[in-house]
This record gives sequence, C-alpha cells and structure tokens, in this order.
Amino acid sequence: MKLDIQSARKIYQKNKNITNKKSKAIQHIPIVFAFDDNFALPATVAIKSLIDTAGNNTVYDVIVFYDKLKAKTRKIFDLICPIRWIHVDANVLKDAPVGVRGIATYYRLLMADLLPEYDRVIWSDVDVLFCDDLSEIYNMDMHGADWGGIIAEQQDEKNGVHSHFPENKKEYIYMPGFMIADTKQWRKKGMFNRFLKTIRDFGPRLKMFDLDVLNLTADKIAAVPFDYCVLEQIWNNIDITKAPEYPWLVKGQGHDALVSAKENVKIIHYAGMPVKIWLRPIQDISWEYLPYLVSSPMFDSAYWFPTLSRRMHSYLLWLIIKIMPIKRFRHKLKTKRKKLICEVTK
Repeated sequence: MKLDIQSARKIYQKNKNITNKKSKAIQHIPIVFAFDDNFALPATVAIKSLIDTAGNNTVYDVIVFYDKLKAKTRKIFDLICPIRWIHVDANVLKDAPVGVRGIATYYRLLMADLLPEYDRVIWSDVDVLFCDDLSEIYNMDMHGADWGGIIAEQQDEKNGVHSHFPENKKEYIYMPGFMIADTKQWRKKGMFNRFLKTIRDFGPRLKMFDLDVLNLTADKIAAVPFDYCVLEQIWNNIDITKAPEYPWLVKGQGHDALVSAKENVKIIHYAGMPVKIWLRPIQDISWEYLPYLVSSPMFDSAYWFPTLSRRMHSYLLWLIIKIMPIKRFRHKLKTKRKKLICEVTK
C-alpha cells in the first residue's frame, strides 16, 4: 500500500496521539546509534519512531557515537529528543577493514568502554522503524552470553549471504543490526582488546566487518527474536516464502517464527534491497515508513532527492535563492523548487 504525502502526515499526527502501552515500572534503557551526515535522514526516522513507540514508563537514554557529524545536524536531532553525543576517535580502529558504511559500523565495539555507567546496552542500526516498546527485550535473560542478536543462518549454510569461518564453532551466525550487549561482562573480559585482536588476526577476511568481528570474538551469543529485525522483504511479501532471505532464514528461525514475527513486529529493518528506502521515489516507499519520512525535519534537505540529477538541481536552486538579491526572482525560484519537490512526491 502506498500513500501520498498528505495522507502520510495525517497518519503521523494520528499516531502521535495514541496512548502508549503502560509498563510496570520506570525503565531506563540506553540505546546507541552511530551515523554520519549521509545517514542523518533515516536516523531521524529511527529515533522519532523509537520515542513514539516507547511505553509510558520507558525512558530512553538515546546516545549517538559519531566521528564526523556537522553541528547543524546535531542541533536538528536535539529537537526530536534529548541526545547524548559522544565523539569517537576513529584512530582506535585504524586497522579495521571498511566498506561503504565506513568506520562507524565498528563503533558498537566501544559501547562498554564509552558507557561505563551501564551494564547492558542496546545498539541499533539507523535503517529501521521501531514499532513497539523495547523494555521486554532489554530485560531478556541472556544466559551468560556476551551479546544477543538475530539468528541469520546456520554455519554450514551453503546458500547464505554471510561470511563463514572454520574458526567459528558456533551453530549459527548472528546479525548485530539490533543487538543487546552485556557491557559489564565486556569490561570484565576486556572485550575491546579481544575485538582488536580479531581485527588484526583476520584482517582482509572480514567481509562483513563488525558482524564478523562480533561473531568470531564472542564466547556465547544469545538469540533475540526475529520480531526485532523483520527484514523489509519478509515484511512486504504476503507470501514470506517469496522473500529472497527466506531460504536461509527459515533454517535458523523456522517458518512459524517468521510468520509470528511479521504479525507481532517490533522493528522493521530496511536491509537487503539495492536502494535504501529513504532514497526511493515517494510512490515506492511503504506506508509505515512514509509518515515518518515526510515529517522528518531533514526531509527537504538537498541530499534527500532520490537521483543525483534531482539532488544537484535542488541544491543549485537553493544556492541561487540564497544569493539572489531581487525579491521577485527569489520567489520565482522558490516556486520552481517546490514544483521539483512535487514532481518527486507524486
């Protein structure tokens, strides 16, 4: 189902007025994100949906690890909710191989050392939409595991998409896009130094970067229900068996668990598609994500437009509007830029 912008905004306003579910007691939950300016737009969606779906007695300590993030961007986020901004020295991870997501994907390895006041911390990627309160999963029994993540595939899976290492003797590979870390245990075990050793030892073999490091280094990993990481194509397919991830997911999760997760979704993770959801034309954005996207304070940023030509066109118009001394010409250019936005959002 697709929505136009006006309908999406109405749904967003309606959802803001819904009374959240009550928790038994006040629960303070630390949750960490990391992103740069390129991922600021989806981060506004993630954080706003997190706050909107919190239980009445859930208080999130929203923390952002960052290396390069403009002060102007941080001020926009501070309008959404109080955020603790923690600058990370990327040099401590200088030996880590990186991909398109950059070094920030490894910042989750620093949670125990940067947040000594917490014994348990949640980490989340920003390409997500929160649909429910996190207090229940935050209090899960991890049975002594170093961290909890989503079961992705079996170690002996022949048709999976994750890296397989003979050195990893665990039954499954786990996804850390949403993870719970026993940071007290990390500090006790000196996990950060162990992470660094894994990075040095495996180097170029780390094709999935932080995921590989976390799976190889942990002594034990707890399974977080798939409800907290319903992948986009599982979510969008009426018949989940048609989703490309199904053949390897079902072996670790089971068909019934995948169906149940879709029916009781806590988090939708927009991963696995060639174009990220916030970079697509409006008509291709799903109904649940669109209200948050169009209500984001960064929605009209120049970099949002889903093609390079539109981004450049919009930016140039914005720049000319700023320097144009004649008022009536400024008005004409603003009208032209609005038309460009309307063309994108039809």
